[in-house]
Amino acid sequence: MEPPLQTTLALVIGVVTAIASLLAISISLGFLMRRKAKNFEEWLVGHRDIGPVVTGFALISSYLSGWAMYGNAGLGYTFGWAGSWLIGTVCIMGIALCLVMGYRMRRYVQLGARTVPEMLKVRFESKMLQALAGLAMIILLIVYSVGQYKAMATVWTITTATPFHWSLIITAVLVLVYVAVGGYAGTQWVSCFQGILLTAVGWTLGIASLLWAGGPAKIEEMLKTQTFTPPGGASTNIPIDGYIIPPLTTKDMAYPWADWIGVTASIFMFLLMATGFPHNIARFLGTRKISKKEYWAMLLITIVGGLTPLWIGVVGFAGRAVFGDKLLTEKYKPMYGDAVGALVSISVGGIPLAALFTASVFAASVSTLAGMALIMATNITRDLLHNLKPDLPSKALLWLTRLMLIPFIAIPLWWTMTATPPVLSVFMAGSAVAQAGIFFFVVGVSMYWRRATKWGAASAIIYGLSLTILHPNAYGQYVGLHHWGFWALLLIFGSAATYFLISLLTKPVPKEKLEKLFPRTSAV
Repeated sequence: MEPPLQTTLALVIGVVTAIASLLAISISLGFLMRRKAKNFEEWLVGHRDIGPVVTGFALISSYLSGWAMYGNAGLGYTFGWAGSWLIGTVCIMGIALCLVMGYRMRRYVQLGARTVPEMLKVRFESKMLQALAGLAMIILLIVYSVGQYKAMATVWTITTATPFHWSLIITAVLVLVYVAVGGYAGTQWVSCFQGILLTAVGWTLGIASLLWAGGPAKIEEMLKTQTFTPPGGASTNIPIDGYIIPPLTTKDMAYPWADWIGVTASIFMFLLMATGFPHNIARFLGTRKISKKEYWAMLLITIVGGLTPLWIGVVGFAGRAVFGDKLLTEKYKPMYGDAVGALVSISVGGIPLAALFTASVFAASVSTLAGMALIMATNITRDLLHNLKPDLPSKALLWLTRLMLIPFIAIPLWWTMTATPPVLSVFMAGSAVAQAGIFFFVVGVSMYWRRATKWGAASAIIYGLSLTILHPNAYGQYVGLHHWGFWALLLIFGSAATYFLISLLTKPVPKEKLEKLFPRTSAV
């Protein structure tokens, strides 16, 4: 079947209406929360009274980024069953672990932490570590933000025929507006609303596309007739009906599924990734104390929402079964296979489902961009400037943070415009590995392991950033590091080894000072 390329006026009206409605609700919530924020700290974390439902769905919204809500379809479409590893084979395990570890952030908020790096300052009594973590987050989140831009620009271009670069600019402006208006509490409530929307639409589209393509057996049958076509249209004789795609060249080993080593690395990445993402952990900064019953309700929300990425992957498999490899030609540059989600939504559900899916991708991309931009801006104001000059006025910090949103929205925007990644989820996986390898241990484990030291945490950050630069598609190729799996495992386990070894060799925080962080009896 030919993809539905013709954009109609009715489709444009439907998409614009859906996104306008989403924005109206989001901005209204942002204004409401802004009116309640009397100072910089309240703008960052609200009144620390956010309950389990809002936190749970906000976490889902944060986790369901442009990768999970849109890029997963491109993975399934481009790579067949092998794409399953980055679609998120073990994503439920990772997000559940994030919920367990992230909730302990409340303890650090009570002790003065308002950002994730500031939590490290409280934990290790080290301003140096706070600043280093803030810089590391800025570097990695800029990379991850690029994929969010491509996701939204692609779906907007397909459904409205707007030029790709204009779609990018529109996305950037809207992110800037509602983050500047709402702050953390605003984005938390907005993200809750968006998390509900993403879960409902993702499940609906996944199930509908499965039926549209003829069911699992039909999709499996059609994938057996397909061969791998890299973005650009060059055909190969490599089938895509297996979970491994043998590399064509040494450079192609940069794909996670070149062999089982890469697959293993992908599994560890997903296990640690949700907790390693600072924009996920930050969702717990304003959470109130909850009961065990509420905690289990929050866990159920994250499990149901965490299955959504798998349904989006099904959309890609269905699209490949029906459209073949048509989207991998130069005609679809720079979107390529990432365009499949929007095209399948049009084919499956017409204007209503296409409009809702577009709004959902917009919500996923913008909420993730919003959270990342806010984190990067506060990395500058709270983790660097306020760290150096604690007497800076709260009002000045608030306005400076809003001002810093501009460069952190503009930098990944320029990157996406000038060097659009051909498969957004493969590109974003590099940042995901680094964040998993560094911050799962530095942040997550440090909240539970008393013996951790600031030197162990700092060494892990420096090691992880160094290995990030040696990604096979970056500078790794110049030192013979071509294999994505070896690189990812070297980064994750090397960061872990550095963190534990240096911690054991250096002096920890005095025991009497650890008592406030590790009380013998305390609620979750």
